Amino acid sequence: MKFEIKKYPVKHPLLKKYIKFFWEIHEENIQLYHKLIPVRNIDLKFNLSETPHFICLNGKQDILEDVYFSGLQDHFRNAHLKLNGKADIFGICFLPEGFFPFVKIPVSEFKNQLLGTSEIGFNAAKRISERLKEAHDVAARLDIIENELASLLDDAYYIPKKFQQLFNTLKQNDNSQQIAEFCQRQNIGMRKLERLYNKYIGIPAKTYGTLDRFQSSLNKLLYNDYSKLSDIAYDDGYFDQMHFIKEFKRFTGNTPKCFVVNNNSMLQIGKLT
Repeated sequence: MKFEIKKYPVKHPLLKKYIKFFWEIHEENIQLYHKLIPVRNIDLKFNLSETPHFICLNGKQDILEDVYFSGLQDHFRNAHLKLNGKADIFGICFLPEGFFPFVKIPVSEFKNQLLGTSEIGFNAAKRISERLKEAHDVAARLDIIENELASLLDDAYYIPKKFQQLFNTLKQNDNSQQIAEFCQRQNIGMRKLERLYNKYIGIPAKTYGTLDRFQSSLNKLLYNDYSKLSDIAYDDGYFDQMHFIKEFKRFTGNTPKCFVVNNNSMLQIGKLT
């Protein structure tokens, strides 16, 4: 399962507020069966080859649309992405709050689901996909995707500055801080905060904090930035090593050690977190 994932920066100034980076995989022949684990942001994938992509979940295999994404997950679902043949995949890695302005639908509606863009009425994705297939090189693809996405932005669906400030402040705070305490300090009701998180992020604030902490720990594993697991547990605010392992299993279905040994997630190849 050795292949290269290339990343490209966002250049359009309007898009930098919503998109982290673009990426692509181009291989003439690969066999891929990789574990889908929860991540803290939505990743939109364009299948630009004739090779079908399949989702394998609970013993059932279904073909995916040419453009698809996974909503935020609050637990591991034992799902795998499968393809066998030529791979030509272009991806958009959105920032956690970056998907809503383009689809204009509360992101919580996609929670724990893997969906094709036609299922949610995001019809622009099909037009973009066809244009990407016709492009001669990656530079042309990047121009197409940035111009198309910028044209979809609408002032009526921007992320409110107040929520952006709340999101950034809560994310930067210690993970042990209680949501109720945070709301009191920020003079905002808990229900309102949850409504905002569900609309723009896709999961409640507390769940996102748990997922974000898991991703931080996962990054340390992917980049081998630790000497022992207890260091990760301490650095990321877990009660102890057993608490860290339990939460890691919630999101990957494996202990950290087994996850690293199995090496069957695309995250371990591309480090796309």
